Amino acid sequence: MKRALSICGVVAVTALITYLAVTRYLAQERAAKLDRALMDAEGRAIQLEADFEAAKQRLAELTKEGQAARAAAAPPRTTSLARYVAFSRSGLTNLVRIEGTSSVHDWQVEGHLIGGSAELGPGLPIQPGAAAGPGPVEAKVSVFIPVRSLKSVEKDGRLYSDAMDEIMYGKLLEPANKRISYTLTSLTLKEKPSETTNSWLYEATGNLCVAGVTNAITMPVSVSLDPAVGIQFAGSVKAKMTDFKIEPPSPSLAGVSIKTGDEVTLRFVWWVKRVGEAQAGR
Repeated sequence: MKRALSICGVVAVTALITYLAVTRYLAQERAAKLDRALMDAEGRAIQLEADFEAAKQRLAELTKEGQAARAAAAPPRTTSLARYVAFSRSGLTNLVRIEGTSSVHDWQVEGHLIGGSAELGPGLPIQPGAAAGPGPVEAKVSVFIPVRSLKSVEKDGRLYSDAMDEIMYGKLLEPANKRISYTLTSLTLKEKPSETTNSWLYEATGNLCVAGVTNAITMPVSVSLDPAVGIQFAGSVKAKMTDFKIEPPSPSLAGVSIKTGDEVTLRFVWWVKRVGEAQAGR
């Protein structure tokens, strides 16, 4: 009798452990699906912002045409700035990457959602053959990155650790600061490109807001033109977590404290498209 009870007890405990394991697995699957759905929604929101900008531009053009028709003698109004918006397209990758160090190994996080807009004036490669000498250029740029689009990855790009992701979101105060944002304050052409290149080198100064703290940063930015796609901005800059009042994480693994380096390297590649142009393949 005791043996039978013992066997029943083992079976019951095994069944309970199995039930809890299955329940935990299903909960993790639901959480992962929800996270993917949120990122898909964020991506659609970025695209909707671009479509809204295109609609506003078209409305302005129609209004201007109507005014011209009513007052043919009046000269058409023009602007020196061309408006561009972030966009997504199959086979094209926007990228934001943060690289850092720790007492165990180097680490990196990546994201591919970058929203925002740019207004570009003379001195930027708005069209092939554009010519301008070194010096300040007219440009307005506003960019944002959803915090939860950032994921820890291996060096080969494979996802690394959900636990590290949650630590990162906590350090970035994600519940109150859903986005990292950047606003350009000045742009200076440093090198005049050769006649055979579509890549221009600028010095960009702007305000970077992370975890609710804003700092001015200056970095080199490469601006490249692909007439069939749009304009690409790419650059990198070093920054310190503590400059944004972020205490470098020091998680414990198997009783051993892991020390994270304060300095990180921020890298990005961002594509924009002229407002009103077709976005085939998106």
